[in-house]
Amino acid sequence: MMSATCADRWSPPGTPIRGFAPRWLTVCLGLALGLVGLGLAAVPLAAGERQILIKVAQYPRSLDFLCLDGADWALGGRTGKIAPGARGQITGVLTARALLRHHVVVADVPLAETGKLDALTQPWQAAGWPVHRLTLGQTFTGPDGMPLADNRRALAAIAVFDEPAPAQALVASLTAAGETATVYDEVVHLAQGLITLKVNGETLATGQELSLRLQGLIRLYRVEYAVGYPWHGFADRDYRGRLLVRWGAHDALDCILQQDLDRVLAGIVPSEISAKAETGALQAQAVAARGEIMASIGIRHAAEGFDTCSEQHCQVYNGETVHVASIAPKIEPTRGLVLVKPNGAVLNAVYSSNCGGHTEANHLVWTTTPEPILAGRWDAPAAPALDLSEEEQVGVFIRQPPAGCFCNDPTVEGGDKFRWTKTITGSDWKAIEDKLGLGRIKQVTDLARGFSGRIYQMTFIGEKGRTTVNKELTIRQLLGSLRSSCFIAEWQRDAAGFITGVELHGAGFGHGVGMCQTGAQALAKRGWTFDRILAHYYPGSLLKAWY
Repeated sequence: MMSATCADRWSPPGTPIRGFAPRWLTVCLGLALGLVGLGLAAVPLAAGERQILIKVAQYPRSLDFLCLDGADWALGGRTGKIAPGARGQITGVLTARALLRHHVVVADVPLAETGKLDALTQPWQAAGWPVHRLTLGQTFTGPDGMPLADNRRALAAIAVFDEPAPAQALVASLTAAGETATVYDEVVHLAQGLITLKVNGETLATGQELSLRLQGLIRLYRVEYAVGYPWHGFADRDYRGRLLVRWGAHDALDCILQQDLDRVLAGIVPSEISAKAETGALQAQAVAARGEIMASIGIRHAAEGFDTCSEQHCQVYNGETVHVASIAPKIEPTRGLVLVKPNGAVLNAVYSSNCGGHTEANHLVWTTTPEPILAGRWDAPAAPALDLSEEEQVGVFIRQPPAGCFCNDPTVEGGDKFRWTKTITGSDWKAIEDKLGLGRIKQVTDLARGFSGRIYQMTFIGEKGRTTVNKELTIRQLLGSLRSSCFIAEWQRDAAGFITGVELHGAGFGHGVGMCQTGAQALAKRGWTFDRILAHYYPGSLLKAWY
């Protein structure tokens, strides 16, 4: 909620941007001072396979492929067949760029709790901000047509911009003043353009959307992955199902796979957790991943033409890897199972690699309402007498880890990330100073830590002023892609007292919310079943069969 001091400090922006009428497929977006009820269509979950659309690749203007087992194609009103072993190329010509709007969101609640927005937005309205509300998400029905789940959410925003930079700048200013804000990128319409299909050098057709119904596998060459991460690269990947190629929200060609959800999960699980993990951990990962997908449909990639993506932004999916065939039967007993909250809503069962000994609360990592199931807990048989929000106590926690932490197991994947050290000096420290734009840094202060000891706010004071950095991911990225923001620092200084470098001692890998994948693997080795593992990391949740 907006504080009184912030209400006094901030004034609303000047002339708002011109009005617009969004076009939605299965998502409703209401823009007004009151919530506009546009009525979302319920998405049926029929008996049999549960199909989803997952974006698996993005190419600037062209891509090459190998059709290993043949395919039926359709493009521009024409159809045909591609023989097994044929090589092809898809090229595109952009004719109209995508249109996006960038909303500065200050509150986010389930649609059923829309009344809470009045109290949350009243201080902003009193300060003169033109508050508008948005509704995102979908409702789901079962095979009998009865309501099954509702993941719709109501958001309150105080400004909307044509370009991302001013929205991000406003968020930075608000967070520096102690407020919670984030940017929601609304897709008004996708890019438009033409697509041409060539096979073995012969041009077959041109149109706006290509459909390839695969008889088996297709190989896409040079699929880009992990953009913005240290492990960014390109790889050739295989897929099966139906592949759609169209212009997307980022003025590039989107490759979207239509496939059975559980077949996709057989690829997500070994991409997100070790394929060598015990069955209990693999099954727990499958349930968590299924819930994260279903809870995010119509929200995370609203109006982009797909349900989820194959990157860290959603969940990593590397296609039909060598592990899929062996993983599929192991996770089959979890088919259709998701975790739900006591009120029946699907839980967005997030997870991270290694919590470091204590999981984190969701609202301290993302701009969202606190979720009791994701409130943060010790990853150990008993809770040590430590308050990890206190600077001295988190130092003890990092240097002298409590005995029995489940994720402190070097025999499972991720166990080596339980504790770590990183040194930043020379040009690397200079790069951080350049990002901050404060000149030489004199002091780092006002650290705010969450329940796991992760820093979610810190202030840098330099020659040219001061700035506050918020959110654990932003802090990790600023300091050179740290494994986590749970760390203590030994600052190195010159004779004038300016910081010249730092040695960081840290705990864990990732945001720390929800299931600790390293801990889950260790518990599965001890014989824990998937439901027991899930009960540990998501206390208060319930297992429910969706299909």
